Amino acid sequence: METYASKKRKIVISGLLFIGMVLSFFDRVAINVAIIPMGDEFNLSTSQTGLLISIFFVSYSLMQPLGGWMTDKFGARVMITVALFSWSLFTLATGFAWSFVSLLLVRFLFGLGEGPFYPASMSTIRDHFPLNERGRANSFFLSAQNVGGILGTALAASLVVAFGWRGMFSIAGIMGILVSFAFWFILKPQESRGNEEGTQKRNKVPLKQILKIDNIWKLISF
Repeated sequence: METYASKKRKIVISGLLFIGMVLSFFDRVAINVAIIPMGDEFNLSTSQTGLLISIFFVSYSLMQPLGGWMTDKFGARVMITVALFSWSLFTLATGFAWSFVSLLLVRFLFGLGEGPFYPASMSTIRDHFPLNERGRANSFFLSAQNVGGILGTALAASLVVAFGWRGMFSIAGIMGILVSFAFWFILKPQESRGNEEGTQKRNKVPLKQILKIDNIWKLISF
């Protein structure tokens, strides 16, 4: 019989996943706020501005199916930490960009870094919550998207006014890096958990087989 995390641990994990998703959406919407001063500094055209905002979604869409495969291969704890650390690092790097090309590259890498976070988070909920509690845990986690989008816009605007667009990205990146360390330590496997053995025995789907699924390419194209 599988045993799952204690009530206290589930609350901590839910809260941490919520914070991670809020940071995810904050970092996404931040560029919508910062694009005006960024455009002024780099003399960006309308097409360059549109490309800079949208390039994230290209790399993010490409990375999501790979992120799920990597989560199965390396584990949710590793992939959540790597994803949050890497996208936060690229958020931080955005504040040090020196040209349109450097901004474009950093934002593309940002999307690659964030791609595995969602599937790894879903895997974490599956591993720590019994079936009858996963719906509530998933709903709470997904609600962070709206919270992050709303608060992120307001907070990003305030930070841009107070510290400039470079300072805003630097602060957001540092916050994310700190939270990534919290994920690494808090998601450390518990010796008493009986479902770890079951987790290790789950069948892993080869990446080649995933890429043959039509719906995967339909999702990427959208």
